[in-house]
Amino acid sequence: QIVYSALAYMRFDPNYTYDDDDDDNDAEDDEEEEEEMEEEEEDEYSTEDDMSDEDDDNNWKVRRSAIRTLTAVVEATKHDPSKLWIDEFAWRQNSEKKTTVAGALVNRFKEREENCRVDIIECFTRLLSYTVSASSAGVLVLASCTSMDDDALAASGAVVVDLRSNVSSAIVKATEKQLSAKKGGERSKSSAIALLSTLCLAPGGIGSSEQITSVFRHVKTILNADDDANTRRHSAVNSKSLKLEALCLVRIMLSCKKHDASDIKNSLLPILLSDICKCVQEDWYKVISEALRVLVEIPGLLVLGSATKAEKDEVATSLYDAIEPRLSEHDLDQEIKECALSASATLLSILHESLTPDQKNRILTLLLERLKNDTTRIAAIKTLSSVGRAAKSSEDLELTSVMNEALEQLALLLRQQSRSLKQSALECIDTLVLCLPASDVDMDEGLFDSVLKDLGEIISDKDLHICHLSLSASNSVLKARPSTGTLVKSHVLPASLDLSKSALLQDPALSSLLNLLEQMIASGAIGFDELHKFLEGQMAGDGSKGSKQVISNLAQCIATIAVASPLANQEAFIRSTISAIKPSNTDVAVTQLNLLVSGNFGRKVDLSKMKGVAESMQKIYFESFDSSNEDIKHAAALALGRASVGAIDPFLPALLSALEGSSGKKQYLLFSSLREFIHCYRETEGSDLSSSVPMLLPPLEMNCGNDEEGVRAMVAECLGALACLEPKAILPVLKKLATDDSDKKVHIHWTVGNAVKFAIGGQINPTELAPYMPTFIELLKEDDLAVKNVALLMVYSAVHHAPQLVVGIMREQVLPQLYELAQLNMERKIDLGPFKHTVDDALPLRKAALSVFSTCLDKCPSSLDIPAFMPVLAKALADVEDIQLQSHQIVHTMCARHPIPLAAAADSFVKALEKTVNKKKGQKTGTELERVYEWIKSGLRVMLAMSKLDGIAGAKDFVEFVDRIKKSRPHAPFLQAVEDE
Repeated sequence: QIVYSALAYMRFDPNYTYDDDDDDNDAEDDEEEEEEMEEEEEDEYSTEDDMSDEDDDNNWKVRRSAIRTLTAVVEATKHDPSKLWIDEFAWRQNSEKKTTVAGALVNRFKEREENCRVDIIECFTRLLSYTVSASSAGVLVLASCTSMDDDALAASGAVVVDLRSNVSSAIVKATEKQLSAKKGGERSKSSAIALLSTLCLAPGGIGSSEQITSVFRHVKTILNADDDANTRRHSAVNSKSLKLEALCLVRIMLSCKKHDASDIKNSLLPILLSDICKCVQEDWYKVISEALRVLVEIPGLLVLGSATKAEKDEVATSLYDAIEPRLSEHDLDQEIKECALSASATLLSILHESLTPDQKNRILTLLLERLKNDTTRIAAIKTLSSVGRAAKSSEDLELTSVMNEALEQLALLLRQQSRSLKQSALECIDTLVLCLPASDVDMDEGLFDSVLKDLGEIISDKDLHICHLSLSASNSVLKARPSTGTLVKSHVLPASLDLSKSALLQDPALSSLLNLLEQMIASGAIGFDELHKFLEGQMAGDGSKGSKQVISNLAQCIATIAVASPLANQEAFIRSTISAIKPSNTDVAVTQLNLLVSGNFGRKVDLSKMKGVAESMQKIYFESFDSSNEDIKHAAALALGRASVGAIDPFLPALLSALEGSSGKKQYLLFSSLREFIHCYRETEGSDLSSSVPMLLPPLEMNCGNDEEGVRAMVAECLGALACLEPKAILPVLKKLATDDSDKKVHIHWTVGNAVKFAIGGQINPTELAPYMPTFIELLKEDDLAVKNVALLMVYSAVHHAPQLVVGIMREQVLPQLYELAQLNMERKIDLGPFKHTVDDALPLRKAALSVFSTCLDKCPSSLDIPAFMPVLAKALADVEDIQLQSHQIVHTMCARHPIPLAAAADSFVKALEKTVNKKKGQKTGTELERVYEWIKSGLRVMLAMSKLDGIAGAKDFVEFVDRIKKSRPHAPFLQAVEDE
């Protein structure tokens, strides 16, 4: 009813008749139908008091109020605005003609009053923006270019909103009329440009080549507005702002990738290119900067649009003439300098073949000048990096003329304290040195000594990211110039060896270290035996023997250099490593190291090709499982799994046969090996495990109901990882197990829930998993608390990683169980002799259920029934401390997104909040007292946040509660502390 009334009064203009040509949606109707519609509209408001022309000034207020009402409707449905595009409403009394809210708004772009017209366009822009956001979140689907895909989505139950058929064209046509109106105000044109910018984000963008050309012609008119002296005197400031917005629109059209690149190119070059280049010579720095940002997008557009060489040459000349003056000037705004550098980067990187040698050298010289300037050096470094990446793949772009000076300046920057400057300089060095030929007489060889010395000095575990970049740059220098091997060995290797025994070394820094060591062996900078001796010597470092991380890192380093060594040395190395492995050895760290080295080596080299090696390693691994040391057992399990990746045929059958007769700890270790094998295999490029699945499934299925929880956890991880690799083979098996009704169904269902959770976390294809989710969700109904908890964690993982998996079944299957579990209480008392202790077995379930709600508010809010959740939230606010704090966070989130239902339920929160903020401190001191104070302040934050909600005045009990607390003297210091945050 609200929407109906708003649509009706939005058209309330009885003293004015709109021309037929102004009605876009009714353009096909004949004149008689239009006249009839106008008569109906006049009759609709005939019950109102007679209005004279003097009252005309007030009519627009009625229309504007109706528009603001529709804007509120759009805001209220921003998480799922599909109904505003699909549901139809009658917009006049006793009429069968209906329209959607979106259609009605587009139809009213013809509004004659400036204020109303701007509000209408902005309301529709907001609706379109929320629709695009909802599409990104998976709440609805915007129709794509493939009708078959749209039909399939509609058949699957997804809400499909089609903007292409008539909405996009109507939007463009309506906005063009605003842009072309001679009497149109600046605000209307600005709103129309903002709407077109938003439309660029939707599939299909502005539309076809005709619509793109038309929009560009209107933009050209705006960019040339200052050519008219009268216009310039009339509204210089407004014209500049409109010009800026028009340039933003062009940039978005070029960069959004929603249009055909050829259409954009064919329209842009003849119509707008010269005008955009002229804008670079404007006076206002914002227009200059935006024009340069547009020029940044043009070279890439030419490549995507398959431009001819003549077109590229013409554009390159125009861009150079526009950019070079701004790049060479010194007394400019910082934003202009940075945009000019970005524009020169794309020009030189993409269109360098169309530039003359003098033009290229001029740009490179100017880049060096900017590199020496404090204010522009970071932007210049990024520009050089971009040009360097282009030079690596093109022989026509030579950087040797500036390479010496550029590397010298970058090396100096490594001594600066600024971390961001170091980071940018390292990335640029890494890129530039790879542009060097293997030998170049023009290069200063002494420069590499300085650069590598500076690189070696910043290799430290104090900053692993800088360390990673420094190692990567050193590796690139060695790749580009193998002759620098001696310098790398003297300046970089000592710091790298120190780093290898750091317990903090991991992830990118570790990968870069491994790459550098491998390159040193491959380039002959150091011999394998010498480097192997150095790495083994790191085990004697202080504290290294007790660190599993250090042993693991050193094992990877040794295995990497062994794989990089000549084939003749590899077999001798692995045989000596095997002979050094003695499970009974008292030096546990050395045994662990050799076990892990053998496994990492076997991961990259097929050991089955070395006679007797695979069999010897299997024997050692299985013997190590009987060791009295747990670290040796764990290392052997990891090594067995990794070695199986490189040689599946000898290792995997042996592992699976050992599983058949194993039990207890040994069974757990064997499943650890299997898990490691699957995880490592997933990381192998081009991996295909389908042929091994029939061998892997039987032992996994058999042990889903194992009595040992640790074994079941390993089985679940294996099944989850396998489901990511082979979903078609594994998911039907998991579905069958989820409906198992045997004596061990509780253990089996627990394993299935964990397996699905691991699969979702491992980024399984959502389309493969979605059909099976309703079956897996049924695990929430199990009686066993452990299965319920696992099912909740599975739902949480789905909501967090792939909300589309549960959005369609949330209200029917998930929410009823969540409401029940969020309020479940299973307290029991345990007699401990002198006193009794109360245990709540359902507490983990309540925590998990609230975590699911909290995540749904962020990921898929439209799937929640907020009013039905309010009683659950009210009860949670009165729960134990951990649950209360979770609830407080949920309330804070809802204050911004769902204020209306929260305000309506405010009175039900009073009792719980009052108890929280009045909590007694008792005899608590120290950290316990601080915890009580934080608890009280958390409750006060919720109270203050809710007190600012619209409509909270209607909650009488809550308002009285707020007044009491604000007048309470004991709460004054807490309130002050919260307000000061």
